[in-house]
Amino acid sequence: MKTNPSYPRRPSRRPGFSLIEVTLAIGVVGIAILSLVGILGSTFQQVDDIMNTNRALAGVTRLIGALDKPRTIAFLPTGATAQNTKYINQAGTVSPALDPLSDASDFDLAYRLLANAATSTTAVWVYVYDRKLVAAVKDASYKSSSAWNYNLNANPSVMEVAITASNNFTQDMPATRNVVGTPMRVRLTLSRLLVGQRYALVPSGVNAGEPSSTQWTVGTALPADPKQYALAYLPIVAEFFPHDFSDFSVFSVREENPILVQNIVISR
Repeated sequence: MKTNPSYPRRPSRRPGFSLIEVTLAIGVVGIAILSLVGILGSTFQQVDDIMNTNRALAGVTRLIGALDKPRTIAFLPTGATAQNTKYINQAGTVSPALDPLSDASDFDLAYRLLANAATSTTAVWVYVYDRKLVAAVKDASYKSSSAWNYNLNANPSVMEVAITASNNFTQDMPATRNVVGTPMRVRLTLSRLLVGQRYALVPSGVNAGEPSSTQWTVGTALPADPKQYALAYLPIVAEFFPHDFSDFSVFSVREENPILVQNIVISR
């Protein structure tokens, strides 16, 4: 009887991956993660841009209303006194002749504020932000009639337009003004719609009160006295930027694209 010859049994191999395979797998996963991070970063940036644009669009409406009624534009001094609100017609540091007789028209106030804003160097900077209204109310839980309570959650917010000392909206101002969210800074300059317009009146002589033959060119300031301005409207350009609390000396010369540019016409 023949029997099969016996052969040595081969050792069993345990399944696994080589070092090259593991390295390739880690590389593929790393590339995928980097791609995902890039996509998420771009998405977050787009969301942030959309939110800033929406805030700017809301700010345009408020800014137009403020320029039509300049006495609603707040003036904020620097430091801890920023909560003490004055308005631009009351703040001589904005312009000594802004409301010299305390009876200037709304157009005259806006005109005096913007007449010299012919270039980016002489532009007028304002800030637009949501502000929480905090009113004091009597707290019924106290027996004393002089007890007051401040309910931050029960009060609405409003959008405020402000001009500040030295054009700086500093990091201590949001707390003193109860600012909600990120402020927007707005650069106001005279519009190119004025180009070619006979913008000034003849001050004296036979033709006094008639429009001068001189036409407006870019970079030209308007007459200081609104009574010498020949047009019935004042066109300006408002450029909106998210404010990062950098100093005026930094952002005023920095090259950056506005998130919104709006032409605004102020009528007499």
